[in-house]
Parts: sequence; C-alpha cells; structure tokens
Amino acid sequence: MLTRLFFRLLPVQVLIVAMGSVNSIADGVTAARGIGTASVGVVGLYYTMVRVMEAVSAVLTGGSAVLCGRYLGGGEIEKTSGVFALDVTVTVIIGSVLTAASFIAAGPIAGILGASPELKHDLCVYMTGYACGILPQLLSHQLTGFLQLERQGKRCYIGVAAMIITNVSMNILLVMVFHMGLMGLALATSIANWVYFLILVLYYPGGKAQLKFILPKAWAGELWSMTVIGFPGALLVFCLAARSLVINKILLMYAGSDGLSVMSSFNMICGLFIALAIGAGTVVRMLTSVFVGEKNPEAVLALFRIIFTKVMLLALAVGAAVFFGAPYLSGLFYADHTAAVYGLTRSLFSLYSICIPMVLICQVFANYLQAIGRTVFLNILSVFDGFLAMVIPVMLLAPKMGASGVWIALPVGIAATMLLSPVYSIICCVRWPRTASEWLLLPQIFPESDRYFRFTHTLHEQAEVSQISGLIQGFCAGNGLEHKTAYYAALCFEEMAWNIFQHGFRADQRSHTVDLCMVIMQESVLLRIKDDCIPFDPGEFAEMNKEDSSFRNIGIRLVYGIASEINYQNLMGLNVLTIQIKEKAQEQLLPF
Repeated sequence: MLTRLFFRLLPVQVLIVAMGSVNSIADGVTAARGIGTASVGVVGLYYTMVRVMEAVSAVLTGGSAVLCGRYLGGGEIEKTSGVFALDVTVTVIIGSVLTAASFIAAGPIAGILGASPELKHDLCVYMTGYACGILPQLLSHQLTGFLQLERQGKRCYIGVAAMIITNVSMNILLVMVFHMGLMGLALATSIANWVYFLILVLYYPGGKAQLKFILPKAWAGELWSMTVIGFPGALLVFCLAARSLVINKILLMYAGSDGLSVMSSFNMICGLFIALAIGAGTVVRMLTSVFVGEKNPEAVLALFRIIFTKVMLLALAVGAAVFFGAPYLSGLFYADHTAAVYGLTRSLFSLYSICIPMVLICQVFANYLQAIGRTVFLNILSVFDGFLAMVIPVMLLAPKMGASGVWIALPVGIAATMLLSPVYSIICCVRWPRTASEWLLLPQIFPESDRYFRFTHTLHEQAEVSQISGLIQGFCAGNGLEHKTAYYAALCFEEMAWNIFQHGFRADQRSHTVDLCMVIMQESVLLRIKDDCIPFDPGEFAEMNKEDSSFRNIGIRLVYGIASEINYQNLMGLNVLTIQIKEKAQEQLLPF
C-alpha cells in the first residue's frame, strides 16, 4: 500500500518541478528570438525577485505540509483545516503586498535588483506585467500540496499541463504575433499562473473537500510553528541566490562570458535533471509528517526502503539519460558543435549526471529532517548546501582550472552535503548507529515510553480477518487488557475489516490491501485501519441507519456502540479509520 501511495504522489511533485524549467526554457527562447538578447538579461535581473517569492512559498509550503501531516496522522481534521485556512490567508496577504509594491514602487525595486539606467525602464515594464500573476502563483504553490492530501493528483496534472500550454501559446501570441515585447512576455506568464490557479481552486466550491476554508480557523497561534518549520527552505533559496551571484563573478573572471552562458543554460534546464529528487523529497516530507502524527516508526522504515531501492534505481536511470543525452541537450542551446561554449556545456551536463543520485539522498534527508522537527541542524544544512559546499571548492579550483574547476566543484559540494546528515546522526546517537532505526533517529522521535505496545499487520485476503482477530485478542490479553476490552477490540476490527473486503475490494478490478496498526495505551486500545479502496465514511452510514431497528448493517452500528471514539478521514486517497476503545466503558454498547 505504501509503495502505491508513494508512486501516486510522486509524479505530481516531479511534474511541478519540471514545469518551472519548461517555462523558463520557453521564456528564454521567446525572449532571445522574439525580442532581443538584451531582454534575456532583463528577465535574469527579475529572477532575484522570483527567488524572493520562492522563499516565501518555501516557508508556507514546508511549514503547512509538516503541520498538516502531523494533525492528519493524529486524526485531528479540525486542526488541519485551521492550518489550511491560515496558510491561504497569509498567502493572500503576502501576495497582495508584493503585487501592490510591484505596481507602486517598480522603479526603486528595479534599482535594488541592479538594473542599469539602460535596462531600468524595460525591467519596470516586465515587473508590472509579471505582478498581475503573483497572487495566483503563490496560491497555486500552496494548493498543490493540499490537493494531494485530498487525492486530487489528476487535477494537478491537468493544471500543470494547462499552464505550460498557456504560457507557450501566449508567448507566441503576445510576443511573436502582437509584438508586445517584455510586457507580452510577462503577461503570458501571469495568464498561465491564473489558468493554473483557477483549475486548482475550482475543486473547493463543490463541497467535496475535507479541508474547509473558514476564516476563524486561521489560527494565528500556528503561524510561528509554520514559520519555524518552513524557514530552512527559505534560507536555502536565499543561499542559492547568493551562491549564484558569487559563482557568476568567478566564472566571468576565470572563464569569461562563455562560462557564464554555460551556467545560465545549466540553471534553465537543471530543474529537469533534479525533478525526481526534489519530488521524492517532498513526498518523504509529506508522508513522514503523517507517520510522526500516527506514531508509526515501522512506516518510516518502509518509506526509506522504497527510497533506497525503487527510487534510487530511477535516479540512476535519470543520471544515465543525462550522461548519454548531454550532446543533444547542449545542442538545444548551442547549435555550433565546434564552438567552445558547446564543449563546456556538454562537459558540465556529463559531469552533473553523476550528481543526480546524490542529490536524491540530500533532498530526501533534508525533507525528512524538516518533517521530524530538526530545524536547527536543517538551518545549518541549508547554509552549507546552498552556499558553502560549492562556493569554497569553486574558489579553490577555479583559479587553477577555470570553468572545469567550477564544474568539478558541483559533485564535490553535493557529496559533502550528502555526508553531513549521517554525521549528524552519529552526533545525536553519541556513537556509531547500529541499525537503520538509529541512523534515522527513530528511537529519539518515538521513545519507548511513548510507544506503548504496538501490533501491526497487512491483510491481502478476507480469509485472514478471523486469524488476525484472534491474534488481536491474544495480544491485548498478553499485554494486560481485561478480557472484555480485548474481545471488543478484536470484534471491532473484524466487523470493519469484513466490511472493507465485502464492499471496497469488490468495487473495482484493482488489487487492494488493509493495514492494521493497534496501540495499547493506559486502559484503552487504539485501532487504526487503513485501506486504499473507494472513499467510504462508516460514520455517515451509521448516522443514516441509526433509526433502523432491523439487524441490517448491524456490524457498523455495533462498532459505533462499542467504541469510545471513532474518527474517519480520507488521507491522500486512503481510508483511515481510527477506533478507540476504553476499558470499563462498554456497558452502554448496544444502541439497538
């Protein structure tokens, strides 16, 4: 079930990262061929402003994803809706401020961005057109993560495809046909942002969404937690911007304009190379946050087995494709294969191919550390990864090797970053970790005093239900629960699992599984039953039939009579039913 869930979430995240590169390439080609080479420099100047917006999005996206995952994992849907409302509210405020500033203070902002007197007017024109799409751009980044929690991946696919098509077509129409220049180029991006946003947001008015936007639920108390959790992502973006400034100056000094052109080409297409790594890291953050909320260390271990087997094989395949495709990718930018700039580009792309599996590891562990709340170390890691790990090798190698020294600094810096997380695990354990759990710091995240007694199992066939029901009774009795509570726990599981097999498994032709996690706490037992069948809320069903005095659908009604508390949610496309049964609380159990 976890593998299917992971690879259902992954493509959307990969596509979102790749989308940025596709749009950058389209804008760059349109600017160079439809306006003039100087316009590419104008777009490049505005890229610093784009970095600022990415930093804002990183804070909100990272913080809200972790908080929502923890609350959903704990079955607290109201708190999740509160984070959703807070995230959207803050995004609207920040987006409105940035939009207003772009219109009112375009000239001063252009000066801050470093525009020369000759380029200042053009940058103001581009900034004004781009400002029309800032608010939908920021909101779309936030909604994508929330829609994945609602199992709306298909809507995200449609939105990304529509955005790319709109951007390319509007570039052609406004720049090539109507000759609107930089204003047309910027408006094309803004229109594409609005198309993407409208496709995403139209899901919410229909009433199907679990997460509701209710302004009073925009809890200001969560804003600080969201900011602290998400800040490392913003810090990384700022460090990357500073790194670009330093490396560009070094390239100009030791490799001339050819070296700078190669690095610009690499930055435009790099998102395609690392889309898998960034997407996998985002999914790891999302799922780990849920597992922390569920107090489920076994699922965390299973998640990392997926990463270091199936996902790593994909990363190696991407690296091989980049290596063998380097001549063709270089040819996209430089048609003359005899030119020095073509050779430099090809060598950079070929060398970077070995970095892709390492980038996967860096991204996965950075997002994992964010999910488990290790923000202090993550801030250090962001500065190291975003700036120091590459700038230091570049400063040492470039004076002796020119552009090749800058290229070699890439794998050196990424390898150093990759090693930093294991070093952190060793420091936290105060010794060499002996198991995968210790490397992942699971004993510290899930201390034995908090874990109580756990029982987990995955069912594939209905015939297993009775067997597991018996194991539940034995496990409860063996860990100190009274006989009646053990019996009721087994009965609740058997009734709900039987219902899933009878109705969920037969609703389509796909294969399904049922995951059980049982936690024995003080004088109570918690059952969490997950399945990947069609959405089904037994609470709504029980409510509709509560006045029915017949013995039809008696199983669900029986469970609702026994349980002290029942919570249902559809989490990332999974039905998640949490049942709590307390000792000495079953005297009123049968409601019919």
